[in-house]
Amino acid sequence: MPALSVIDLAMFLLETEERPFNIGPLIILEPPAGSRGRFADRLVARMLQRPLGSPFNYRLRTPLAGVPFLEADERADPAGHLHRLTIDPPGSMDQLCATVSRLHETRLDRSRLLWDLYVIDGLAGGEVALYGKVHHGIIDGRTFVKVVSGWLAASPRERTVRAMWEGVPRAPRESRERASLADRVGRALRRAAGTTASVARLYRMLGGQALATAGLRSGLPLPLLGVPKAFRGRAHAERSFAFCTLPLADVRAVGKANGATVNDVLLTVLDMAMARLLRERGELPDQPLVADMPLALADAHGGNRIAVLQFPLGAPGLAPLARLAAVRESAHRVKDVVRRESAETVMLYTTLVHALPALVERLGAKRGLAVSNALISNPFGLPEERYLMGARVALALPVPVVAAGQTLNVTAVTLADRLQLGFLALPNAVPHVGKLAAHTVDAFAELKRATSGTALAPPRAGRRPSAEATKRGAVPAAGRTGARPAGRRRRAAAGG
Repeated sequence: MPALSVIDLAMFLLETEERPFNIGPLIILEPPAGSRGRFADRLVARMLQRPLGSPFNYRLRTPLAGVPFLEADERADPAGHLHRLTIDPPGSMDQLCATVSRLHETRLDRSRLLWDLYVIDGLAGGEVALYGKVHHGIIDGRTFVKVVSGWLAASPRERTVRAMWEGVPRAPRESRERASLADRVGRALRRAAGTTASVARLYRMLGGQALATAGLRSGLPLPLLGVPKAFRGRAHAERSFAFCTLPLADVRAVGKANGATVNDVLLTVLDMAMARLLRERGELPDQPLVADMPLALADAHGGNRIAVLQFPLGAPGLAPLARLAAVRESAHRVKDVVRRESAETVMLYTTLVHALPALVERLGAKRGLAVSNALISNPFGLPEERYLMGARVALALPVPVVAAGQTLNVTAVTLADRLQLGFLALPNAVPHVGKLAAHTVDAFAELKRATSGTALAPPRAGRRPSAEATKRGAVPAAGRTGARPAGRRRRAAAGG
């Protein structure tokens, strides 16, 4: 059984009703012609035939004295975690986004398995949506991509129908022999020594950031300082969700033409979009917005193997290519820190920086600490088209977490030739998250035009980007009440 990393443990200890640590995919399927009538019910029945695997068979155990831990439940049944919903037809994408937002807001019951899966039909075009809700403390974004990759087939002719809860292949079981007292003491001493060294390196890392903040050296500034007053709002449970897609080939071409990565282009486009939204509201600050960016760690062990570091984006008023250059330089500094420091050090840094706002919120402070203006992540994706029970996957969107110190999370994943972006926000801080998604599409078009106008190689032509988004307050009444649970229907489907 994998031990909870320091970040995993923090996700359980710092979770509140206003800050649930739920993540998951929103997958939209296009059933084959002639099979749409009962497709959702047949899919439920086929998935319920599949076994339960890690980490979806984990339960959280919290002893009266000691640290919470995960334990596999070999007798667990996925049927109690699979739900059927129907949006009153003809349902729109806005109604679907509103339904997913409501489901995503509530905490998972810790006395049960730490996930749920919803199969949703009733959409106007006959599509079927799958929304998975999993506690972030048992899975990171990179592993979730592996889960989705194993769940979805690479061919529409694949006859095996898999399920999300099959998880990832298990590592070989550790020996069940009891360790000797000397072994247990030795491990404890090694852990203590490692923690002491990580704390010392953490102080050194913060000292370097203090020098950078004072302008005495280059590098990342100190966290929690200098975050502009943009997208601020009190913590509450309500969430709003939106999404857009960009043509991946064009994103890569713009990056290549400017010596930048796909992630650099993504950060720049989102910076431009956020600036436009804030300018429309008369709230654009006079200093760069600050991003929080997770990076996977190759040498960490157990659970969420990530570091999350903060850095400034482009200064206000920068032209698109100058903004891209500034963002690329800042992102390079983040990667340099991760290469230079140990995994344990940056994970300890990540936990402490993100725990402080959570503690401040728990104390009831009216003005909490802001870690950044947006958390932006890009945890890989799927390189080719995918299918499930013959249905094409039209979209495979991430639905992320908005943790303490944050009001906006933007997560990107690729699917074949599309870069898909999921936006999750606190509506009182980002009341027009649908506009932000649309501005992102426009910002990329602007960056592409700027690149094409230089002497650098122009990007390849691609199809026109699309955007679908919702603002919770603007969803029609039918969208707020149109989804209904269908537990009995689920059981009937399972028996068929």
